[in-house]
Amino acid sequence: MEAEMEDCKRVLVVEDDPVVAMVMEDTLRAMGLEVLVDLNLVDALNDVEASRLDAAMIDVGLRGENAWPVMAALQKRNVPFAVMSGGDLSGLAQEFPRVRMVNKPVSVDTLQQIVRELLASPPASAGG
Repeated sequence: MEAEMEDCKRVLVVEDDPVVAMVMEDTLRAMGLEVLVDLNLVDALNDVEASRLDAAMIDVGLRGENAWPVMAALQKRNVPFAVMSGGDLSGLAQEFPRVRMVNKPVSVDTLQQIVRELLASPPASAGG
């Protein structure tokens, strides 16, 4: 039973639209993943600080707030993540060159593929 717990991957979803967040959560749970969902920046930062995460999907715009602090915190902890936005991602792509940038809307198939790729990523070195 202990191996099952360890095999259960935990994915953080940061998305301010509750309907989109629910669809993403359902999709990832159907893949057998444990999912944490945050609708705002403060909750997302708290989960990054307090939780063991294997991957994350981050909406860059959170009701007028930018998710940059969440991305920086994930990068510091070597958690692979992808960034989603309906807007221009070129600035973020320069700042986070190894992070996958995804234009919204994201299909269920694309979401599943991206999360599988994130979970298959080798852990980044913990050097700083």
